[in-house]
Amino acid sequence: MRGTMAIQRVEHPTRTHILQFIKQKGRTCIREISRALGVTPMGVRRHVARFETLGVIRKEKQHCGRGRPSDAIALTELGDGMFTKAYDRFSTDLLRSVALQGGQRKVDRLFDQRRIYLVEKFARRMRGKGREARVREAAAILCEEGYMAEFEKINARTFQITEHNCAIAQIAREFPQACEVERCFLAQMLGAEVERDAHVLRGDHRCSYRVQFPSRRIRAA
Repeated sequence: MRGTMAIQRVEHPTRTHILQFIKQKGRTCIREISRALGVTPMGVRRHVARFETLGVIRKEKQHCGRGRPSDAIALTELGDGMFTKAYDRFSTDLLRSVALQGGQRKVDRLFDQRRIYLVEKFARRMRGKGREARVREAAAILCEEGYMAEFEKINARTFQITEHNCAIAQIAREFPQACEVERCFLAQMLGAEVERDAHVLRGDHRCSYRVQFPSRRIRAA
């Protein structure tokens, strides 16, 4: 399916087509998606269930042809934000201007100031939480910021955070320090060691982080 809207890459091409179809229709249903894309209804439901978990679609009851009312599917604000806007281009142009006038060190300072701002902004949401609750909250924050994030618990001290969408892909391609600032932000917010083990800029389909908490009990922020 082609169109004037270009969606950020998600982990499966069928999911990209489904999101594009929902975007074009505004509101649709499993049956319409299945007919339009040639995907079985069961397959569509599986993808839609994942989108719902990630918070990029919402469901409402509607009549979709004959029979009982079915779930109408529409994009949430987060889902709509996955489609190409001019924001990245505008931000990249601003950063280029800063680099031309003040050099890369000035750009680095801007990114670091953003890290400090984000840590302070979300500190309250981390306060008083244990390890898993912190990681869950971090994934929720990343989803709110457009990263389609989820987490997996490996063991009591180790977790995996996966981002299925890069909300700042265009910026990061030209200013890779944005990715390092993101990693440092997560480490500081979680109070844990955070290492990136998959990276879109390296050609991976997603970005992911291995979160390792120290053996001692973490302190509340």
